[in-house]
Amino acid sequence: MFLSDMAGVLERRWYLIVVGALATAASASPAVHTQDRFLASEVLMIQPPVSDYAPNPVAGIYPSIAVTAAAIANRLNTADAQAAFRAKGVSGTYKFEPRNTGTRQEPRYLIGSMSITTISTDEQAGLTSLEILSGTYEQELKDMQDEWNVKKDLRITVATLVPPSSQLLLHSPIRSLIGVALLGAVGTSAVTLWTDAALLRRRRRLETALSTADSPNWTDQLVRSAP
Repeated sequence: MFLSDMAGVLERRWYLIVVGALATAASASPAVHTQDRFLASEVLMIQPPVSDYAPNPVAGIYPSIAVTAAAIANRLNTADAQAAFRAKGVSGTYKFEPRNTGTRQEPRYLIGSMSITTISTDEQAGLTSLEILSGTYEQELKDMQDEWNVKKDLRITVATLVPPSSQLLLHSPIRSLIGVALLGAVGTSAVTLWTDAALLRRRRRLETALSTADSPNWTDQLVRSAP
């Protein structure tokens, strides 16, 4: 389709352009005037037990500890866990995500560090939710070791690697407005072109049916006359 053909379609279906422009304008206000959102985050380190032979917990780390940390995170990211967190007072969205602490010399996920993040519209509510999330994570690790009857001096523990913090997520009204305008323009053009093509096909079928009804003999096979 050439630009001239597209211009003709837009001219014929001008009323769809008007409807699309009104819908885009109505969507622009909520996109520009949004609530402030805060990202609260904390990083935990799952460390092996401390002993006289290994006083530094970081020196005795193994990939299996990181796998254990990731398994607990997967359990707490399920739908059932989300419902339980809502009942405890967690607001907004949250995520448990293992951090990649590997280097070129060491395997990936060698240190069992866990990033906990939550996004909410209230800063204090986000920090409170973060406290609930980290406390539940630590309790899950404890319950799992209780179930396996792990001795106290052999237990994996949780330490704070990065303390809790909260920051305001920046929002650009100009970029939101541009995005809504582009989506509205593309969506309106697509609907207009599709509607025009559908109506033209319908018109051709009706014209063909009417012409066939007016001249029924035209459908008979032509017979070539003898020379």
